[in-house]
Amino acid sequence: MKIYCASLKNEWTKLMSKKKYPVFIIIGVVICILWAILGQMIFELTGTHVGLAINLAPTPMGMLPLFLQIIVPLLIFMGVTDLITVEGFDNTMRAMLTRPVERWKLYFSKINAVVIYAALYLAIIFVACLILSFVFGRSLGIIEILTALASYALTIVPLTILASFAALIALFGKSGTLTMFILLFAYLILNVAPIVLPINNEILFTSYLSWHRLWIGILPEASSLIHMLVIVLGYGFVFLISGSLIFERKEY
Repeated sequence: MKIYCASLKNEWTKLMSKKKYPVFIIIGVVICILWAILGQMIFELTGTHVGLAINLAPTPMGMLPLFLQIIVPLLIFMGVTDLITVEGFDNTMRAMLTRPVERWKLYFSKINAVVIYAALYLAIIFVACLILSFVFGRSLGIIEILTALASYALTIVPLTILASFAALIALFGKSGTLTMFILLFAYLILNVAPIVLPINNEILFTSYLSWHRLWIGILPEASSLIHMLVIVLGYGFVFLISGSLIFERKEY
């Protein structure tokens, strides 16, 4: 466990040493501020925080769809690409493999470092939205805050699955730019496919990014929950084990 924690700390340090990741956190907060200002302008003009079918209220739940569906997946793809594809391309990975850490632990620590960054990012967005809600006169009750907190926490599971998927693809990447393009294209296809093709959303793991909606409020039947958990955990198991086995045998 000490070796794994040391490896995780090292991967986290490398990730945060790149200036773009702290900068993206600042950009996220700025987006929240601009969103709140726009929402206030819409509210003053129309008397509602809903504009163009989008919730513009500066609340944690109002901001979550934007970050969960677009911004955080992009950051996860960037992090995985930097820690796996780019390090393999510039031979940094070869030096890391000489350290006394098993390959699967190194691989998992890279994925976990990216997931921790995503969780930290969402936590900061959550706090920023709470502050903005108070500033713009939209104070939230205890129940609303707890519901939003639970929703943000529940997103970590599907984001971990997404990071595992991205890590698996990144193992085959030949360059950072190409890997990012493939990941973005694959993510786009997975989100657009159910719209243009008769595909059941349940078979696509990306459809579970918003699964917090299933846990907040009235829960579906137990059989439906079990079915959903089996699918989500099944995807996670396949992505993690497959990536670990490939990483174990990959030559750098």
